[in-house]
Amino acid sequence: MSERQSRSWLFANKPEGSYKSSVWDMSTILKTNNYSIKQSEKNRAKVQPGHVVYMRIYGQGFIGRFVVAGEWRVLGKREQKWERATVGVFPMSDVEIWSHSVPQSLVFADLSNQNHRLRIAGATPDDTNLIECARKICGRLSIGGVDGEVIVLERGLEEAIKPSLPKLGLSLAEKRLRQQFSMGVGVGRSDLICTDESEDLVVVELKRGLSSDQVVGQILSYIGWLRENIATPSQSVKGIIVTGDYDERLRLAAKAAGIRVVLVRLG
Repeated sequence: MSERQSRSWLFANKPEGSYKSSVWDMSTILKTNNYSIKQSEKNRAKVQPGHVVYMRIYGQGFIGRFVVAGEWRVLGKREQKWERATVGVFPMSDVEIWSHSVPQSLVFADLSNQNHRLRIAGATPDDTNLIECARKICGRLSIGGVDGEVIVLERGLEEAIKPSLPKLGLSLAEKRLRQQFSMGVGVGRSDLICTDESEDLVVVELKRGLSSDQVVGQILSYIGWLRENIATPSQSVKGIIVTGDYDERLRLAAKAAGIRVVLVRLG
């Protein structure tokens, strides 16, 4: 089925909070039931009332769906607050936000359109069936989405992840800390230590294969050691687990501990 003939679509946007409270932000879209799209966006004119839209968060996954309730409508200047392009909205009805999102890594490789950056992509019946099937599986297994996805190459994982650190809002810490830093007998050696945009310390633990909840205890011990021995009084210490795969025990344990989980795809 060509995009011209599509009756289902994949709309992509950044996570909530990326555009503050503007018409572009997912929080505003879901609050107002109006999905913001530029007039010049590819495929925009092909989307018609009654079509079904699956909502995707860039680099994360699918969070729900809605039915296009009317024609695309141009926003006034005050509404759009966007001087570089003409912006309008598709009114939304029958909005469903799923209790368990579908991680992008579960389905994206099998979708008919492989353009990760396309804001409006046509979806075939096979695409929508795949997403719906994955949604049911995630719901029945209580599997939730992880916090992001980083694509690196198949080689030394620590070296491969470094170019992707800016995607996570990170940069390497000072030279004495940054890589394979020993915290002494009984604690261990961290993979990477970084700083974030607030200059807080971030322990990055790298796992190539399936990770279990044991890694949460490991990274918590690193966080505790750094708080006691390295961090300044004004510095927080956080943790990120970068893994090739994860189980539900890990996701739940990391969430409870305030540790971020990022899925890495080895190419």
